[in-house]
Amino acid sequence: MQAMGTTALRTMVARYWRAGLWYGLLAAVFGGLLWYRLGTLTGGYAANELATLHASSSFSEIFNHPLNAPFTLVGRLLLSLDGHGLLMMRVTAAIFGLLMLSLFYWLLRHWHGQRAAVIGTILFGSSAWFLHTARLGTPDVLLFGTLTLTACYLWLRRSQHWLVVLTSFVVVAVLLYVPGMIWVIVLGVIWQWRAIDRVFMRNLWVVSVGCLLLLGALVPLGLAIYHSPELGKVLAGLPPQGWPHIVETLQNLAAVPVTIFLHGPLDAEHWLGKLPLLDFFSMAMVVLGAYLYAKNFKLGRVYLVSGVIVIGALLISLGGAVTLTFFVPFLYILAAVGADFMLQRWFVVFPRNVFAQAAGIGLLALAIATSCWYSLRHYFVAWPDTPATKIVFAVPQQKLPSDTIKR
Repeated sequence: MQAMGTTALRTMVARYWRAGLWYGLLAAVFGGLLWYRLGTLTGGYAANELATLHASSSFSEIFNHPLNAPFTLVGRLLLSLDGHGLLMMRVTAAIFGLLMLSLFYWLLRHWHGQRAAVIGTILFGSSAWFLHTARLGTPDVLLFGTLTLTACYLWLRRSQHWLVVLTSFVVVAVLLYVPGMIWVIVLGVIWQWRAIDRVFMRNLWVVSVGCLLLLGALVPLGLAIYHSPELGKVLAGLPPQGWPHIVETLQNLAAVPVTIFLHGPLDAEHWLGKLPLLDFFSMAMVVLGAYLYAKNFKLGRVYLVSGVIVIGALLISLGGAVTLTFFVPFLYILAAVGADFMLQRWFVVFPRNVFAQAAGIGLLALAIATSCWYSLRHYFVAWPDTPATKIVFAVPQQKLPSDTIKR
């Protein structure tokens, strides 16, 4: 029995050691990147970070105003450990950011292999949009939760273990507190209803427990919507003040590709000037990746990635609480696919020429390094030194009163 256990352990190590080594290395690098000058880069904090701090000030406040509760709950727990409130909001965002980056790596590795996973994680983790989102003390980082839903979908397809099913219920309950996620959940269930039904029929007792947990977790949300119906619109990603004019909707929809490829939003809290979301290399790789996906449109992953991007674009066009963060990770999945394809084709052209293969790897590595350097300088050098950024981040560090922390 002991020999069998040792053999199984050796098999697991032999199978996963390379992936585990890459994951550990990437987690260490990007964990450090998320932590670097987290509280001092901007010299102060933004008003939205202060609002998030107040939303996390007590459990009763979170219960009565449960919008983005996963973020405020974690923030509240961190406040119990350290009273440096605004900094703890950024630490909360960084924790969620690192978690989402880990899921991003796992998804890419499952879909496209180890090489694409490493390339994509480096591009996405060092991207200016990811850093702006994962280092700002607001719940915007929760919009990366589309990655979590996708991971649950793949996890359920690979295993029907009771723990996987129960975890999926918990994830759904948590993400229903995030604006726009309900549409991904509902449309995903409709799309994969037959597969979900088969999984549930094999795990009836787990599904029963999961449903009870789901209903219990949604009690605060239901009560909040009952007392404030506008909250339901916000959670659905819809504008609470009413539907926008059709012209405004079309303008917002057209602004989505413009922001990605031409010029971004003039919003000093979240971005630098009017730079586009993607740099030139990432743009080219996204276009190539989208072309490759279009050629394989029958694959489930193509429907999934396309669906998330379309849902996100439509919600953005309505002017609600959903932003590009909703589907930005999937753009970098396309970028990883494009970059990996280029390297693969290079190896096909030069199957035995070691020097040519090394040259191809070197050129791609140089392009990726240039893209990363551009994004890092964008975020860590140019953005915090602009006058507009200094005006927005003018709130000094604040501690919550000790009596508030204990509540």
